[in-house]
Amino acid sequence: MQYVNLLCAHAAKPSLREFAEAFFDAAGIVDGQERESSNYVEGRYFKGSRDGAEFTVSLSDEEGNEDLPVWVQVAANLDADGALDDALSRVVRERLLAAGFRVARMVNFGKRDEQRIDYA
Repeated sequence: MQYVNLLCAHAAKPSLREFAEAFFDAAGIVDGQERESSNYVEGRYFKGSRDGAEFTVSLSDEEGNEDLPVWVQVAANLDADGALDDALSRVVRERLLAAGFRVARMVNFGKRDEQRIDYA
């Protein structure tokens, strides 16, 4: 299983629900749904899938990245190393940025050596 962590924001979509609906629409995800879990900030998150990849959208409590308050974790079973990164980069560049989202990929998310790579 490959994972990619993104931090995101959209100025016109301030609530998590508005953000998730707009994110799923822009990314071409048609099966998005809201779920509840005490493991997530405010006890809720959104989940959807596309082309074998699962997207989980929730609020982030990541210090130092308050400008991008939404955490999107993407998981997929892909054979080739980096295949998820490549596919997701295309979705971000071709769909999400064009729809007004700000997106950063987080490498080693939550660890001391974490690195933030902003898409532009």
